[in-house]
Amino acid sequence: MAYIEKREGKTGVTYRAQIKRKGAPILSKTFKRKTDAEAWAKKQEVAMIEGEHFPERAAQRHTFSEAAERYMAEHLPTLSSPDTRARNVEWWTAKLGRLRLSGVTPEIINEHLKALSEEPIRNGKTRTASTINHYRIAVTHVLKMARKWGWIGTLQTDRVTRVKIDNARVRYLDDDELPRLLDAVKHHPDLNLVVLLALGTGARAGELLGLTWQQVDLKKRQILLTKTKNGDMRTLPVPEQCISLLAGRVRRLDTPLIFPSHRHPQTPIDLRRPWTEALAAAEIENFHFHDLRHSAASYLVQQGVSLVAVAALLGHRTLQMTKRYSHLAPEHLAELGSKLDDKLGGAR
Repeated sequence: MAYIEKREGKTGVTYRAQIKRKGAPILSKTFKRKTDAEAWAKKQEVAMIEGEHFPERAAQRHTFSEAAERYMAEHLPTLSSPDTRARNVEWWTAKLGRLRLSGVTPEIINEHLKALSEEPIRNGKTRTASTINHYRIAVTHVLKMARKWGWIGTLQTDRVTRVKIDNARVRYLDDDELPRLLDAVKHHPDLNLVVLLALGTGARAGELLGLTWQQVDLKKRQILLTKTKNGDMRTLPVPEQCISLLAGRVRRLDTPLIFPSHRHPQTPIDLRRPWTEALAAAEIENFHFHDLRHSAASYLVQQGVSLVAVAALLGHRTLQMTKRYSHLAPEHLAELGSKLDDKLGGAR
């Protein structure tokens, strides 16, 4: 239903047309003349009704580029990590932008995903399964939102290929690699602190780089993560060696970030190059930044910390993800076995 509201302000009288329809976002626009507001509202209502009863017409009328533009404007600001999603959507816009939504089929999407997975990037390597899935999620979510807007009748995103990810990888720094890496990063203040926080908390790179000063309480030695991968807030302990480093950092007045970019202070610093250089200097191979998270979890399990406690620290909703570390605690399990032997022996 459309509403026309008369408004008086410094610039004079204006008329705001607003359309509220169940299951659809609220549309509004302001005009100087009431007749223009009424005409616009009527046109939008007709388009919405047509989209509901004849969604195939809407899919033929709107292009993927239009859907991507609206998605970037309305939905992107709500994401905790919008930069990666923006890059993914922009890539799809370059590939599918001119197509009508009716022509964006699962077959076409799968072809582009296949080509993307086979395209060499650096040193002849190809993109990981996780990266390919980020692209898949981006395009399917744009289409799901287009369905919500009434621009698509039937979704077929279940036919878009899912890439299986091997989550069983557990690569952690051994006793020789750990001191070499710490020595290699200590000359880069930002990277040094981020690495120490990752090893001391098990937090993800995005969680750490997006930290603001408001999230850190040095007196309580706590970090409150408000935006996480699974959407749940969690509290982390600040490692002892990070207290003085955090306290000694200069707080910039133009950004709340602890690790801001030097050129663009409202965005986190890019540490990919110094990270790669540190790995080379430390002569560590086959190691990703995310493996610091595996290292933190592995060290805890090896010291006898329960999987339940490790899961809570890492933010795992179930123990399934944490069970990958269970094989790293043979001595702890042997100790539990001895306790059971004592119990059984005493019962005889």
